[in-house]
Amino acid sequence: MSIDSVKRQIEGYKRDIDREKSRITDYRGDIAKIRIRKSRDADHYSRRLKSASSTAIKHSIRAQKKRDWERYSREIERERDKIARSREKIKDIREKIKRCRERIKRLR
Repeated sequence: MSIDSVKRQIEGYKRDIDREKSRITDYRGDIAKIRIRKSRDADHYSRRLKSASSTAIKHSIRAQKKRDWERYSREIERERDKIARSREKIKDIREKIKRCRERIKRLR
């Protein structure tokens, strides 16, 4: 492999890193959207609890809220896992770049 082809390979890896960074930004945006939905739901549940006419209805509303909060938690955790996987990919790609640079040194 020539030095130029290794350099092109490094450029490809750099594009991969940029792509992963972009994905991380998207995942963070998704987390923000989930939190906004959760906040809106909190207001919604608050209004529903105030207007509930019986204890049984209030209990039902609270149970639904608990299920929704668990779902939000799972969604946020899923996005955080995606971020962690992307960071791990970036780390692996940087190792590949390091190996390519060492290969260039050996070729010179």
